[in-house]
Amino acid sequence: SRARRRACGQLGPMAEEPELGDAADYILGERPELGEDLVWAVLNELQDPPAKGAEGLALTLLGSVRPDLPPRGVKKVLREWRAYARLLAEDDWED
Repeated sequence: SRARRRACGQLGPMAEEPELGDAADYILGERPELGEDLVWAVLNELQDPPAKGAEGLALTLLGSVRPDLPPRGVKKVLREWRAYARLLAEDDWED
């Protein structure tokens, strides 16, 4: 599907609100203690989960534009967001 290809980096950034909404729902379902404000701040700032190995760059970027976000919480959001993207990439995710 288009959402799956976008999550895998084949169609560019995940800029459409419903896809970010689905990612937020997944993350909050897995880690409700993170809170909506933190999850949405990370998703809205980055628009796309960082590629493998790019977490440091994402943390630096978020730290510069949103120093109010706790680094530990941001790391958890990024980890769950990448897990969500991997699930979308699986062939049977939507079956």
